[in-house]
Amino acid sequence: MEREKLYEECRKRLEEEKEKILKSYIEKQETQQRISEDYKEPSDFEDLGQMTYTEELLDKLSQRDMFILREIDYALEKIKNGTYGICEGCGVEIPEERLCAIPWTRFCAKCAEEYEQLYGTYMESSGFENYSDINIEREDISEN
Repeated sequence: MEREKLYEECRKRLEEEKEKILKSYIEKQETQQRISEDYKEPSDFEDLGQMTYTEELLDKLSQRDMFILREIDYALEKIKNGTYGICEGCGVEIPEERLCAIPWTRFCAKCAEEYEQLYGTYMESSGFENYSDINIEREDISEN
């Protein structure tokens, strides 16, 4: 695909993704508002735990979305400046396949891997790690 056409397609995808994230953010805010109203006075620890878990999950999703929004805005600015599609690590053109897959990327795959090895990824833990090695013993539960 010709680079100008590719950049135009990426610009459209970036704007669509931005709109989708903003819409999702508004929906999350509305959900948090409903949760707050539904659980103004939690009736027990289970309700309180569920409310806290849901709020933390929505907050983590929002943090990830905010990161992507910043990257999308940065990519759109690079398109305007004529610097889009150039790896910030090595200065070569980012392959078409990578731009189509991750239109807000700043790096080619090799430089992205090196960056992640040095600084880690931006992604926070989902909270669903494998804790299969933990043994919990409770007296109120029997195996009979």
